[in-house]
Amino acid sequence: MLKRFRVPAFTLIELLVVIAIIAILAAILFPVFARAREKARQSACLSNVKQLGLGIAMYTQDNDEFMPYNYEYTWPGQKELYYWQDLCRPYVKNESVYTCPSQSVHTKRADKRPPGLPNPLIRDYVANAQWGFSQSSLIVNGKEYGQKAGDEVAGPFTNNWQNPSIALAQIPDTSGTIAIFDARSGFDEVWRGEQVDAYYNATGQCAWEWSSPSKNYCKEGHTHKRHNEGFNVAFVDGHARWVRNTTLGMWTRRADD
Repeated sequence: MLKRFRVPAFTLIELLVVIAIIAILAAILFPVFARAREKARQSACLSNVKQLGLGIAMYTQDNDEFMPYNYEYTWPGQKELYYWQDLCRPYVKNESVYTCPSQSVHTKRADKRPPGLPNPLIRDYVANAQWGFSQSSLIVNGKEYGQKAGDEVAGPFTNNWQNPSIALAQIPDTSGTIAIFDARSGFDEVWRGEQVDAYYNATGQCAWEWSSPSKNYCKEGHTHKRHNEGFNVAFVDGHARWVRNTTLGMWTRRADD
C-alpha cells in the first residue's frame, strides 16, 4: 500500500502572525519610502531654484546692475504683462525649471500674456517684492522693521509702474536677502512682510493671507513648506538652499539683521 503523506499547513494563528508582521513592516517602510521620494523632489526643486537664482543674477549683471521687475506692464496701455520669469528666460533655457515637482496644484497666469511666451505661465516660485510691514513700528531683537525703518526693510524686487527697478547698490546684503522662494498654490505674490513665515517666527502672530491674518496657514502665510517641513529659496547673489524657517532679516535688503 502506498503511504499518504500529509502536507504541513499553516494554522490560522500562524497566518495572522505573518499578516501582522507584514503590516508592521509596511507601516515602518512606507513612510521611509515617502520621505525618500520627497527628498528627491526637494533636490530637484532646489536645482530649479538655483538655476533661476543664477538667471536673475545674470540678468542683473547684463542690465547695469538693476534687478528684474517682479512684473512689468507694457506702456502705454498696459496691454501686455511680463513677469520676472519672462525677463530671465534668456538665461534659463529649460522651461521645466519653473515648475516645482512637489507642488500638487500649480499656480498659473494667463492674463495679458505677451505673444510667443508660455501661456499659461507657471508661478510655483515667487519673487520677494514685499515693500515692508504695515505697522508704523515693529521692533524684533532690538531692530526696527516697521514703517519707521523705510525702504531698507523692503525686498529686492519691485513692480514697474513706470519706475526703475531695484539697483544692486540698494541691496547691501545680497548673500542674505531672499530673491525667490517656494510659494503656496494660489498665492503668487508677496507685497507685505507679514505674508511670510518669518513674521510668525518672529512675533508668534499669524502670517498674513493677502491682507489679513491667515486662518489656514498661520505659520507660513504665502510661503509653502512642502519639502520635508521646509522650503527652497534663492538669494540675490544666486546661491540657493533649503530652509526650515526664515528670519525677518532674510526678507529685507538691510545687512546685519
